[in-house]
Amino acid sequence: MAAEPVEHYEDPLDPQRILRELPGRERANFLAAYREALDGAQDPAGWGNLRRVLRLWSGMPIAANRPGFYEAQEATLTGTGDGILLGDFIQMRRTQA
Repeated sequence: MAAEPVEHYEDPLDPQRILRELPGRERANFLAAYREALDGAQDPAGWGNLRRVLRLWSGMPIAANRPGFYEAQEATLTGTGDGILLGDFIQMRRTQA
């Protein structure tokens, strides 16, 4: 009986994978956040923050590579989008119930 080859698994929190998949304009921001969290992780209490930073950035390649991501981000940051604040939405839903 021959063994089947193990499927290659790539850790989604691997900083090299994140950096490789990020759009170029995001790489400097990732490296700055990663290095800051890495410095903090020298103390065991900072380990959780490093994991949070990696989890946050692991989803960024997916989001940033979607069409319209940067336009939506800019609209959000400048307040020119057609959305509403979360607090306003919650209040609106409560009054409708």
